[in-house]
Amino acid sequence: AARAQSVYFAGNSAELAKLATSTTAWSKSQNPRELYAHAYVQFRVLQLAIGGKREAEAEKSGEACIGALGAAVKRDPKFAEAFALQSACYGYLANLGGMGAIRNGSRSGKSMAAALALDARSPRILLVDGFGVYFRPKFVGGDKAKGCARFREAAAGFDAAGAAGLPGQGGIDWGAAEAHYWAGRCARDAGDAANARKFFERALAIAPDFLAASKALGR
Repeated sequence: AARAQSVYFAGNSAELAKLATSTTAWSKSQNPRELYAHAYVQFRVLQLAIGGKREAEAEKSGEACIGALGAAVKRDPKFAEAFALQSACYGYLANLGGMGAIRNGSRSGKSMAAALALDARSPRILLVDGFGVYFRPKFVGGDKAKGCARFREAAAGFDAAGAAGLPGQGGIDWGAAEAHYWAGRCARDAGDAANARKFFERALAIAPDFLAASKALGR
């Protein structure tokens, strides 16, 4: 999982595909954490596939992510972060548009509601909720200002965890760099260049391979 995060930040789709193949067996596991780890790798594949406009690959990895997490929460109904990650995968599939967009958007909302009901203070869950609110169209409840507030709240929560990190229920410490990056994007869009730079620098300090944060700093 740590390797998947690193190659995702670097934008290395080929290496990420290899990692996805190496974790395929976990999709049949009875262990919720192994199912979550498999889904997490598929989530990273989904993100890069959408960025590269590879829709067929995105749909395949998105469905794999959702399926594994469905099995995980069936075995552990209190697995809040699994619900949150499932919400993210549904949300990305909704952004592909098409006939399933409304259905996937609705399912994303339901999964996030389940996650927040179990743990409304988790920085990782707040980050994923921020993605949903930020990118959702206004006519179905999207609100960029609210999404930005979630990103800042998540970034503060990750920072509060300190050097120990925040592995969470799934045992994978992810999301801190992205929370700071998106908080930086929001600050930049609001014309606050100084704070934007601080957030981008913090994101890069957490994840030195984070290509988007490096570009945001003009490096």
